[in-house]
Amino acid sequence: MSRKKMVEGIMRHAGISKANVERFYEGLSSLIKAELARSGRFVLPGIGAFVVRRRKARTARNPRTGQPVHVPARKVVRFKAFSSLNELLNGPREKKSTLQGQPEISLDLPLDDTPKNSDSQLGET
Repeated sequence: MSRKKMVEGIMRHAGISKANVERFYEGLSSLIKAELARSGRFVLPGIGAFVVRRRKARTARNPRTGQPVHVPARKVVRFKAFSSLNELLNGPREKKSTLQGQPEISLDLPLDDTPKNSDSQLGET
């Protein structure tokens, strides 16, 4: 969705002017950037969280020449959607059992009345 379409959608849904939506968007954008720089995390309640992650330095290959290229470590921003948003898109998650797909184990033990190695039988002759 483009910024223009988002602004128009918020205008229609919230019933506020385009200028106010633009100011809100600019303020939210500035707040997200400042909070990510300060703490590395910004939460949009009910939607998800932006989180700063650190990528390790690595060696890659130039696809044209095949030569190794050093890629330095850097920070990247990731978005983690909350489960409520994921459930809206995908439906509720089924709870997985740790034994799912495994054969059922019976804990019924046979009851045998005759003791196999009883102390009472050792003293009798």
